[in-house]
Amino acid sequence: MADKPPPPPTKPKPKPATAAQPAPAPAPATARTTPPLKKPPPLAPPTQARPLKPPPAHQYRQQQQQPANRKRQYGRHRGGGGCSGRRVCCLATGFVLLALCLALAAACLAYLYYHPRPPSFHLQPLAATRFRVGNSSAVSAMDVTAAVRVVSWNPNDRVSFEYGDGEGRVALADADGDVALGWAPVVGFRHAPRSVATVAFVAAAKGVVVDEAVAARVRDRYRRRQLAFKVVVDTHVGARAGAVRTGMVPVRLLCDGGAMAPRGGVSGSVVGPMSKCQVYLFRVRW
Repeated sequence: MADKPPPPPTKPKPKPATAAQPAPAPAPATARTTPPLKKPPPLAPPTQARPLKPPPAHQYRQQQQQPANRKRQYGRHRGGGGCSGRRVCCLATGFVLLALCLALAAACLAYLYYHPRPPSFHLQPLAATRFRVGNSSAVSAMDVTAAVRVVSWNPNDRVSFEYGDGEGRVALADADGDVALGWAPVVGFRHAPRSVATVAFVAAAKGVVVDEAVAARVRDRYRRRQLAFKVVVDTHVGARAGAVRTGMVPVRLLCDGGAMAPRGGVSGSVVGPMSKCQVYLFRVRW
């Protein structure tokens, strides 16, 4: 076979000639160019909230049960604490009431066994060892020295009394007012059961100024031995029954209507009627 002849060479296509573009004319120097107005960007459409999907049914039931369980547990915890506090208060109140009942029962048994009774006090007639009333026309003054003796009787069989140191005061009773005649210290003592004890002191006053009418009445009563005295003794007393001993409490002994011992009589000897004294504990009559 005969060989094929080669294809003829292809000529490149000529490019079309582009026309030369004229250069832009320069802007005049005096003219000002205003920038074009920019339009505002368009508003974005409002976003729509996506609807929430409801939780599964089992989660919804768990969420409902959890607050109820918490409330139940909290209430149970509070109820348990309150119950324990009330239980402690009830136990403490019960112990206090039991102790009070036992103390009351012990006091009743002690009272029935010892049967305590207050002591009695009587004032013996006073002996005026010195009594003088001045006769001056300007002023009347008295000088008095009186011996006082109070007799006490303890009727208890198992209870004794202890008296501390105190002071005694003597006054002359009068319609226009009592006239103070002085005071004296009183020594304490122990009053044994079923025994008699005495409280004795001597009160002295000098230069006691009184009215002329009072001085005249005092002279007349002294001549007739009809002077009336008042005696007050302030001290402290405590009781003792076996091994039990009470504290000391203030006591006041008030004796009204004290008589005057007859001539020749000495204070300490029972001459004439004795006046009964009143005993006050904490300003309350015993």
